[in-house]
Amino acid sequence: MIDPRGMSVTDWTDSMVYTLERYGTVGRLEDPALWQTWALGAVAIPDISRQSPPNPTNYDNWLEWAFAFIRAVDITGG
Repeated sequence: MIDPRGMSVTDWTDSMVYTLERYGTVGRLEDPALWQTWALGAVAIPDISRQSPPNPTNYDNWLEWAFAFIRAVDITGG
């Protein structure tokens, strides 16, 4: 999983697009203000949603959500 510390939201989501592609398609984040919309797409991927990822609408800060996401979701198995 990609540690978001020291990254911008667009850098982290760009990296996650490639990490998540084996599970489903999630597009690039073009507008950092819309990170929750991007995150909703990521958590809607069936193999991800089965792991009960955190709901991004419950977070005001993308970094807090990203940390919760990488703690809750195991995507190392492919």
